This record gives sequence, structure tokens and C-alpha cells, in this order.
Amino acid sequence: MAMESVNRFYQILKALIVIGLFSQFLGCASNSPQTESSAKKTQKAGINKTTDSPKVLVSTLQHIPKRTVDEKTGLLLPYQSATNPYLQKSGQIEAPLVVEFIAARRAYQSSNYKKAKKTLEDLTSNDNSLSGPWVMLGDIALNNKKAKQAMQNYQKAITINKNNVNAYIRLAKVQRLQGDFIAAQNTYNQALSIWKDFPEAHLNLAILYDIYLNKQILSQRHLEAYLFLVDGRDKKQVNWLTKLQQRTGKDIQLKVDIRKAVSNTSS
Repeated sequence: MAMESVNRFYQILKALIVIGLFSQFLGCASNSPQTESSAKKTQKAGINKTTDSPKVLVSTLQHIPKRTVDEKTGLLLPYQSATNPYLQKSGQIEAPLVVEFIAARRAYQSSNYKKAKKTLEDLTSNDNSLSGPWVMLGDIALNNKKAKQAMQNYQKAITINKNNVNAYIRLAKVQRLQGDFIAAQNTYNQALSIWKDFPEAHLNLAILYDIYLNKQILSQRHLEAYLFLVDGRDKKQVNWLTKLQQRTGKDIQLKVDIRKAVSNTSS
């Protein structure tokens, strides 16, 4: 029985760290646009704007999903989603680390951040090759309104594993809360450069463009991408897209891209 329990713990932790199942902690992606008033409240809580980040917006449109058609039939082909490279991490995780991580996760979920932090610090001391625990340490720091420490922890996770896309969007969230919207956009772009079909990165970009950067058309493009990648299963964002379209006056651009692809093939 003991061996079966260890094996089960190992499987759970491997799934958690390899898949990066930290999206349930602190809103890996916001579920709806944050209002300006809530953003101001966050800044009053002790998170201030940074001044040393890049000030040039990079283009994110290259990450928008594109449909293709069969050159012979002109029929739309099924979309082949890109694989999350963070899922491809290999290697074994020692069973004792499984127990530590699960204990940290449970402490975190019960808001016992002190215990979770101590357990995670012990975990990272025992194995410095895991990036996932650093993401949760960043979440704890952010909960404690220590934005600088949170950023350092997320950056540490990225240093350990440059494909940890969850760390990028957490880092971008802190940058957004600090008011450094350009840096946040560029960090989301980095996440999409690693995994172009990362739904939460597209959703967070949509929020950033609409609420903070006043770029509603770009917001619509990324919101469409998000809904496309989740098969339209987020009704709340479907309603937001309808309202966003009323403001932009634009048709669903993914449909426009598809029509262009079909037209170009048949000509």
C-alpha cells in the first residue's frame, strides 16, 4: 500500500509540475476585464509602476490562429493546435518531493501562506531543477503584496525553465498591476512566442488591450483567438466579444481570415 501511495503521489506531482496546473492559483488568466477602479485599488494596495521596462510595443498579431484550406477542394482544413512545450518536460521526480509539493499546495489553498512558503523553500533547496514551485512562491509573494519579490520568483521560474508559460503570464500580471502595460504586453508576447495557442495568454492580452491600452481592435483579435481555442465554451467572454464588436464595428476577424484563405485558394 505504501508503494502504491508513493506512485500515486509521483503521478500527481508530475502532472502538476509538467502540465503547470497552477492556473487555478491567483487567476492565471483573468475571467473578465478588470475595471479601471479595481486597477487603481490594486495600485493603492502597494503595487507601484516600474520605470525600467521596454517602452516599445511589439506586435502580437503573428500569434493569431490562421485557418487553412485544401488547395484541391477549397474546403477548410481542421486546425492543428500547437503543442505546449512545457508539457514536454521529461525526467523523474523523487517521491519525497511529491509529498512536499502536495503539502504546499494544500497549505496554499487553505490560505496558510507561511506554511506553504516554508514547504516550497525546502522543496527548492532539495531540487533546484523545478520551476513550478517558484511560480507558487511568486503567487504567495503577490498575495502578500510583495510585487518585487513576486517578479523575482516568476523570473527565477523562467530562468530554470524558459518554456514555463505559466510563469510568463504571472509575471505579465504583476507588470500590469504595476501599471507597466507595455512590459506586460511584451511578456504576454513572449509566452505566445513559446506557445502560440496559449488560450489564457490571448485572453489576458484582450483584457490588456481593451482596458489599459485602448486598442479595442487588437483586443477583439485576441479575444476571438481565445474563444476559438476553447471552442467558444466561455459564455462570459462570448458576451464580452459581442459588446466589443459593437464598439469596434468589426466583423469576427477569424471569419474574415478564413474567407480570404478560401478566396485566395480558388483564384
